[in-house]
Amino acid sequence: MSQDTTPETIFTNNSTIAIPDTGKHFQELAFVALLSVVIVITVIGNTLVILAVLTTRRLRTVTNCFVISLAIADWLVGVFVMPPAIANHLMGTWELGWVLCDIWVSLDILLCTASILSLCAISVDRYLAVTQPLSYSRRRRSKRLASSMILVVWFSSALITCPPMFGWYEPGRHEDKNCRYNRNTGYVIFSAMGSFFIPMVVMVYVYARISCVVAQRHDQLAHMDNKHRVRSMRNFYVSTNACCRNRKKFLPALRTILKMRGGLQIVKNKR
Repeated sequence: MSQDTTPETIFTNNSTIAIPDTGKHFQELAFVALLSVVIVITVIGNTLVILAVLTTRRLRTVTNCFVISLAIADWLVGVFVMPPAIANHLMGTWELGWVLCDIWVSLDILLCTASILSLCAISVDRYLAVTQPLSYSRRRRSKRLASSMILVVWFSSALITCPPMFGWYEPGRHEDKNCRYNRNTGYVIFSAMGSFFIPMVVMVYVYARISCVVAQRHDQLAHMDNKHRVRSMRNFYVSTNACCRNRKKFLPALRTILKMRGGLQIVKNKR
């Protein structure tokens, strides 16, 4: 009897015997365990952030309104997007139906886009607060404005997510049991620009401008501090010089002041 042996199967004359690949199986378990830990950390961490802002009055600031939007988006990703991704990875095929597949993919795009645009909104809020501290902080910066910006963030995310629902997708995407993202070239470019590249350019520019403004103000404060030190030294020199020139008038006045303060003993002048 002749046989051909491989790490996964043994072929005999009458049958094929499968041998489990323990290394690959261990890698799958480790990957699933890692994703499970990430899900738990994502859900618990964002839940704590949301509860902290809602229950602590001092944390209910304008900036934290954007943080709440970001935390909600990440919390929904951890609850509704990541667990089906693990199930799809373990099964190898999508077994939950094409309706749930489309909902899952749409939620993934919607929530990830909302998370990125919330970060972009935070950067714009910081930029206006740093570059226009008086006018923006006192007149324009309010929770109503923050709510409007958050509404724009989620509405823009929905606009980027919706086109595949109206037919902008590649043909034949439901032929195999493989739930995947839309591969239509036009939609890929459109979603990538709106979800990643444009927000990235905005955030890089905004934080670069913030760095420049902070560095410029630091230089101005250092220059003002140096001018103040020079002025203080000059005033001290002028005062000391005047005292030395008028010591005959200055010393009797100093004696009188010391006597009034506590009757201290005055040392005689050394001539």
